[in-house]
Amino acid sequence: MQTGLFSMTVTIEPFVSRDEFGEPDYGSAVTYPARVEARSRLIAGSAGQEIAARGRVFLLATEAPSVNDRMTLPAGYTPSQPPILEAHPVADQAGRTQYVVAYYG
Repeated sequence: MQTGLFSMTVTIEPFVSRDEFGEPDYGSAVTYPARVEARSRLIAGSAGQEIAARGRVFLLATEAPSVNDRMTLPAGYTPSQPPILEAHPVADQAGRTQYVVAYYG
């Protein structure tokens, strides 16, 4: 894998809970080397429906973020904190996670 493709950084804050007003609380932010592709495409949602994704992020990480986590894209992307629609790890032939792909809305 060419790690030079991950020339940007993306921050993920893990979802912890909701407060008494229903607002989400997040854990400590973690920054990952990343590659952002802002290109619209249709993906299958969790209920099988088609969802329009604004783009995808390749994260140099070993675990996929949850759709409830908060993701912050590099400066210049709008919105800067889009919702995560889907995320999954990509493994090599030995089954080791090489990176994570996250689609955002």
